Amino acid sequence: MCFSKITNLFKKKTVAIPESETIELQREEFISLMKARGIECMNGSSPLDSSVRLASKAELDRIAPNLTYPNAWYIKDLWDCDDFGLQAQLDAGRLFEVTVRLGLGNMPSGYHGFAITLDRELKLWLLEPNAGWPYAGKWFAPGENGYKPDKVFI
Repeated sequence: MCFSKITNLFKKKTVAIPESETIELQREEFISLMKARGIECMNGSSPLDSSVRLASKAELDRIAPNLTYPNAWYIKDLWDCDDFGLQAQLDAGRLFEVTVRLGLGNMPSGYHGFAITLDRELKLWLLEPNAGWPYAGKWFAPGENGYKPDKVFI
């Protein structure tokens, strides 16, 4: 692949998000909110982002299809569920300036990675970013689709 094509992959798309659609929280508050929901924060003491940006549920719903990727990307034990979740995390921040993180937890087929966030009303939402699942690309509450989160990478 030539250099210009690679460079184009990393160019930021301009996406208009009304300022009223997001709120900013300090990282520590985000960690506390997750812990209050029984979700352990991994990397909780590392020097990462000092704040997070949370969107309205309407905005999360709008961007969800853009955080869902082809099942054909799946490579067992190399590019699998946690990588789909990380890709959603990266694209949410880079393309939409919204905080979404990799979440881990149990689901009917076993331990699994997915995307997780809070909306600006502080309600917890999960997203299956692998389009191979029938409910992929739509935010849902913990417990729905059998997902029980217990970790978030922040």
